[in-house]
Amino acid sequence: MGSFMTRPEPNLLDILKRVDHPDLPWALERVFHTFNELVWIDPSQSWRKILYDASKIIVEFLGAQAASIRLHEPHLNQMVSFGSYHYDESHRESAIPFDESIAGRVVSTQKSYLVSDIASNPEYRAKSVLDQGLRSMLAVPLVIPRFMEKGDDIRGAIHVYYEDAPREFTPLEVLTAELMAQRLSYVIARKRILDLRRVNEKKEWLVEKIFAKLSLEGGIKMKDLFRLMVEELHDIIRVQSCTLFAVGDDGKTAVLESGWPEQGGYHTVGKLFQVDEHPYLRTVVRQDHPLGDFENERVYPSYLLIKSPQASYLVTENLRHFAQAHGINSILYVPLRIADRVSYVLVFDAIERRRFFSDEEIEILTFFGKQITQALEIERLDDILHDFKNPAIAIAGFSRRVRKMLERGEDRRDEMLRYLDVVIHEGSRLQEMAMSLYPVARPEDLDFSEVVLGRFQINEEAIREQRREGIRTDATGLTPGLGVCTWRLALERVLDNLFNNATKAIPAHGGALKVRTFSREGMATLEITNSGRIPQDEITRILSADVAGRGLNIVYRFVRSMGGVVDIQVDEASDTTTFRISLPLAETR
Repeated sequence: MGSFMTRPEPNLLDILKRVDHPDLPWALERVFHTFNELVWIDPSQSWRKILYDASKIIVEFLGAQAASIRLHEPHLNQMVSFGSYHYDESHRESAIPFDESIAGRVVSTQKSYLVSDIASNPEYRAKSVLDQGLRSMLAVPLVIPRFMEKGDDIRGAIHVYYEDAPREFTPLEVLTAELMAQRLSYVIARKRILDLRRVNEKKEWLVEKIFAKLSLEGGIKMKDLFRLMVEELHDIIRVQSCTLFAVGDDGKTAVLESGWPEQGGYHTVGKLFQVDEHPYLRTVVRQDHPLGDFENERVYPSYLLIKSPQASYLVTENLRHFAQAHGINSILYVPLRIADRVSYVLVFDAIERRRFFSDEEIEILTFFGKQITQALEIERLDDILHDFKNPAIAIAGFSRRVRKMLERGEDRRDEMLRYLDVVIHEGSRLQEMAMSLYPVARPEDLDFSEVVLGRFQINEEAIREQRREGIRTDATGLTPGLGVCTWRLALERVLDNLFNNATKAIPAHGGALKVRTFSREGMATLEITNSGRIPQDEITRILSADVAGRGLNIVYRFVRSMGGVVDIQVDEASDTTTFRISLPLAETR
């Protein structure tokens, strides 16, 4: 049978004084050397290597046969294997129940536990150790400081195995093992300090990488940023499997947009999910679930942790089978909010022997999500600032015209009022774009050709301000009454960028800029034709959304969000380029 070690605190000096042996100085030197050897284990090694080295030192010093270490995982309420020496783990469970194990008792009582004969001890259930020649065991508590603002210390147990049974453990043996466990906790504490320092360095690195990507002229694409950064996450915390979901504007659907690893992974890129049909997605996107740390789930605004996919009521039957088939032990969902709305969701799977995400890992992954969110918010702000140029040019240009008329005393009231109307309208657009940082606008029914004409006239003013006198403009081909239902500000931003790009493409010696609108196959179509051609390889990049300019990135994002399509055509005979966008015609009521 096993027993807890209960005794008065022994005085080590008194014990040693009773040892009447000429080799006592040598024995003391060996004790000090061994303890120093334990304390100075290299903390930069992996966890398992540190625990292997420590187990080896403990086994050899105590004259034991083998040792193993288990740590308590409170989220799963299990004791998880974390290292061993001379112990065959091939038939050993990687995790055992906390409440039903000797290791769990040692952790809960913080007292050593003695098993003089494993074969006859009913509480020691893993009798397979007998096949390895292990007959008795001493289990001592291990405490590792957390070094985090929240949470408790990490607690575990060191099992030291002997070949003989029944075995009587002396108080000195137990005390020595306990002291060695304490010294080991110092080593692991140093390891954790180094790991935290490395984590902070990696956090800084992540920030630098994300915002370096933002500085590129072509802006940022979420999928590209995801692929760029997930490799680094793998290096930091050994991410095994990660998925990116893009949430629809209405919050009702989510598309699996990208998965990692790309080779050998199990992700179905492009698959569409109805958010309300998947409780885990609904919880992350809607944020309407009670918050707290529950038995099988942990729900917070910054993440959802599914501790056990097989037991959580937030997991659908299909996902439960999927998790079982692919060895997924726990799942972490990190929502990414853009303008107070969950626009993306990052999903991390703990698979194979990895059974859970530690608090430190969750901290890194949620930090990663926050930095991407901040990057995308800045990108959205940069888009807005990019589009401030045209309204600002129009306001300045028409204001100067009115000023000149007033200075000259010209009585051209109607013309001045028309110019002031433009100034007021463009000033309102600047205000709307600033307000769009906190979007509340809804799609509205618009006359497509009317909006096109208004932005075309503003572009004509920009051409005059830039003194591009060789450019001929033509807007006679606009078809009235083409109704579209979309966001006015978004459509105006698209048109401004298209007119800007077309104007810049016209050769310095001059050329033509022409627009026309028409209805075709249920779509309202705009054609912008300008003098000058662009290379075919650049057309290919544009049509595949691999564009370098921020303006075209804005065009693609908005046209796609409005359910439209983009096309380009080059006419070598006339030396012109036509940029075409089509939006769905509004339903007639």
